[in-house]
Amino acid sequence: MTHVISILNMKGGVGKTTTTVMLGEFLAGEHGKKLLLVDMDPQISLSITMLGEQQWSLVNDAQRTLVPMFRDALDAGRQERRFDVYSAVQRNASNVKSIADVDLLPSSYDVIPLQRHLAVMSVAKRGAVKAWDILGPGIAPILDDYDYVLIDCPPSLEVMTMNALRISEGYVIPTIPDVLSTYGIPLIQEQVKAFADEVGMRPPAELGVIVTKHLKNSPVHRGQLARLRNNHTIPELLAPWVPETSKVSAAAECQPYSTLKTKYGHTNFQGLWQLTEAFRQRVEEGE
Repeated sequence: MTHVISILNMKGGVGKTTTTVMLGEFLAGEHGKKLLLVDMDPQISLSITMLGEQQWSLVNDAQRTLVPMFRDALDAGRQERRFDVYSAVQRNASNVKSIADVDLLPSSYDVIPLQRHLAVMSVAKRGAVKAWDILGPGIAPILDDYDYVLIDCPPSLEVMTMNALRISEGYVIPTIPDVLSTYGIPLIQEQVKAFADEVGMRPPAELGVIVTKHLKNSPVHRGQLARLRNNHTIPELLAPWVPETSKVSAAAECQPYSTLKTKYGHTNFQGLWQLTEAFRQRVEEGE
């Protein structure tokens, strides 16, 4: 069974991409899972993190991103399909030498002008294809090749995130433990349920909140963590927290690493392993 999970928050800069990559690499490297990471954010942070700017440019120039998938949907009358998922997926995309089972479906800035037209599709009553039903069929031919598909969503609940949620069994919310980053969590829950009702699907499971960029000595972070723990209306926190360290921050840069410990730091490794295991248990065992 393939577990499709969305990583989302309506606020930018909270560590969605870092969380997506970290979970993917630890699931592959430490748990033997086969991963597909999908970049649904037009800001392409995941694509650049995994491929680097030069390789991404080559991939983008060759139209080996998810953009042709959306162009095909917009040009429904066109006979020839532009999108080939087998050539679009970048194999073995992790920059950790010891990890070979993390693939990437990259995005492109070119998806930005398409979103306006896709939004029109989402409100059209007679269209054969709805705007939120594009990603699912697009990756269906390869879906069974993976244990997990992790989707890095943009900081909005518009058409790109809709596509992700449409095929997701659950979602996690990365957040910095401060007021502005956590303020929108109830709105995310509300909007995810509203979208599920609109399309007639079961709402994706609330798998938890992942605390990122945590500063142990920050009174603000301590206070917000206490508030989050005591708020039983929001998803449960997945522990331990992702610390704000230079190693974790630098992990977003595309450069070669020999192991997960050298990439994320020896002192951070055990905590990130435990967090990934907590995530795996929540997904696979419902714990």
